[in-house]
Amino acid sequence: MQSSPRHNLRDFSIVAALAVGLTYIFWWPLWQGGGLVGGDLYPYYFPQKVWLADSLQQGTIPLWNALVGFGYPVLGESQTGALYPPNLLLYSTLSVNTAYVVSQLGHYVLAFLAMWAFARRLGLNQGPACFAALAFVYGWFPARICLEWAIIGGAWFAVIMWSATWFIQSRSRWAFIITALALGMDLLAGHYNLAFITLLLVVFLPWLVPRDNTVDTDAVAKWSGMNSTATLLLAVACGFLISSVQLLPTLELKSISQRQDENEAFSATYGHLPPTAATQLVLPWSWYANEQPMDQLLQQANSGAVPDSTNQVEAQLYVGLATLLLAVMGIVFRLDPSCAQLPKARWWLVAIVGLAFATGWPIVWLQDVPGFGFFRGPGRYGMLTACALALLAGNALQSLRQKLANRTWGLLLLMLTMLTIADLWLASRQYQIGQSPFIGRQVFYATIIDDPPVKYRHESQLNEALTESGQPVRVYAPGPNVPTMIGLSAIPVYLGLGPAIYETNLTRADFSVTDTQQADAILTQLKGLGVSHLLLEQQLNLDVWNVESGIEIFDPLLNRAFARREPYYLYALPNASGLIQTRESDTVVSKIKLEANRISLEIICEREDILTLTHLNYPGWVATIDDKPVSMNEEALFREVSLPPGQHHVEFQYRPASVLYGGILSVCGLALTITSGLLFLRKRDRAGVTSP
Repeated sequence: MQSSPRHNLRDFSIVAALAVGLTYIFWWPLWQGGGLVGGDLYPYYFPQKVWLADSLQQGTIPLWNALVGFGYPVLGESQTGALYPPNLLLYSTLSVNTAYVVSQLGHYVLAFLAMWAFARRLGLNQGPACFAALAFVYGWFPARICLEWAIIGGAWFAVIMWSATWFIQSRSRWAFIITALALGMDLLAGHYNLAFITLLLVVFLPWLVPRDNTVDTDAVAKWSGMNSTATLLLAVACGFLISSVQLLPTLELKSISQRQDENEAFSATYGHLPPTAATQLVLPWSWYANEQPMDQLLQQANSGAVPDSTNQVEAQLYVGLATLLLAVMGIVFRLDPSCAQLPKARWWLVAIVGLAFATGWPIVWLQDVPGFGFFRGPGRYGMLTACALALLAGNALQSLRQKLANRTWGLLLLMLTMLTIADLWLASRQYQIGQSPFIGRQVFYATIIDDPPVKYRHESQLNEALTESGQPVRVYAPGPNVPTMIGLSAIPVYLGLGPAIYETNLTRADFSVTDTQQADAILTQLKGLGVSHLLLEQQLNLDVWNVESGIEIFDPLLNRAFARREPYYLYALPNASGLIQTRESDTVVSKIKLEANRISLEIICEREDILTLTHLNYPGWVATIDDKPVSMNEEALFREVSLPPGQHHVEFQYRPASVLYGGILSVCGLALTITSGLLFLRKRDRAGVTSP
């Protein structure tokens, strides 16, 4: 009879060494102190991580980002992962680039180990399970290295699949607890899309898992009054409760975000896989090494595609030619009847359903169903297809193991593994001969470099030039969010889930206008938004634009981040009040201090005045004057308080109820998870079921 997989230290050490070794093969420059540029890395992820690292190293967990635009709730937007335990450890102790790299490589190792353990739970032996892990982890995720959440969500996907399968087979209390904790960790990491896809598969997992014949199923049936799916849903509920401190602020932000409904700023079918692009499974070179960039090929792939845009990262789907061939050949292979057989027809159905959802057409029909319309990028459902094909290929290898002599099968496994590593490595790199100096380092939108720009954020000449006065400034600059890495408040803004104002024209300016009145109107609007300086890629015509003469700036971070060899041009707006604005000209503001969750200042006013802090008037912010609570203008876009004459200490603090109530629910979720595990232990003991 098929026995439960028991991993001795030697087996685990071999697999762990392979998991670590593969990260070096695919990402060797990162091991040597290098980094990544391209895609969303610098406009989105690194500005968040810099704010997180600076706050943590000052002893504060940031709940509000005060530099990006007019600010936004860190937990609500979620991508910072401010309460994700690995982030708390890494960014409080390491440099930003090192922490980011360690996180990425560590999650690749976790994903490989968990996928191997999942495959072993499904009845695959050591070799086939390692092959399945290789095909899944290094087939689907490297192309998405420019998206921080991809491998993090993929790692917890594999952990949840393993622990949920363990629970289905054995009703182990530890499996229940790990499933709940893993889902909580997945959600705390901040990107919910892959977690949602994971839960869709978890619901059907009991139907996809072969029975573990070593467990007394009669005793298990007596112990459990609910079926596997219902009990797993309890673990899912515990996972959601554990992550409530992250989820409640997100729900709060969604109500005022660009995702309130389908609009130009958000489309649920953006990032789909055109049906004709599925040929990359068998013809990867025609997509990844074509004379035309893949994005252009996708624009031409209109046959049967949903009427929306996509890109080469969201539309990537590949697991290796050997993997696909084995999966197809495995249809006719048969295992020994005494073995726990993978239900191949059902896993093929998973592969087909995942592929169908990746095209985006099911999302068109289901976007009003909770969950399906909240996320963009239906191409991400291809993860299910990649997982199913990897497992089917491993199952086929296991069948061959029973038909071939040990030595022959060992050589075959080694050859297929080496070929697949080479295949997946080559397919993860893009080749445009004569156009890129980074042959072998161009991984779709990301480029692996030896000298990452983020290392130079403390050497910024721009920051020195703008902060000499000691007053905080706000710049209008290209490359959304990037100037915040050097300590400057900046617009426009790029966020995945952000206040709707950031998706409007209010925060964007057209500097190509040649009419003086239009130019003056634009500058007046920017001054009202707290902008004091412009940082532009092109020089302005000073006969049209009423700004102070610009100076050329070569910034070590900005120029490297955008591979720009020309200077930026810095202009000051005359008579700009900046972040702090008052209506009376003789009011004096000093000692302004911006922190993650608190903004304070000293102010002297000769008469009654209105103080405006050009940060969003967002739920949870409270104001005090001389330590006495005061009300803010609830109708205003920014935070406004009335000031009596005299000298005052004004303070704004972020105390969101959503974080408080979410924290309470998270503690309750942990308590419920542990209590449920203890109850399962007592019921198992009464039923006579032993732990695996």
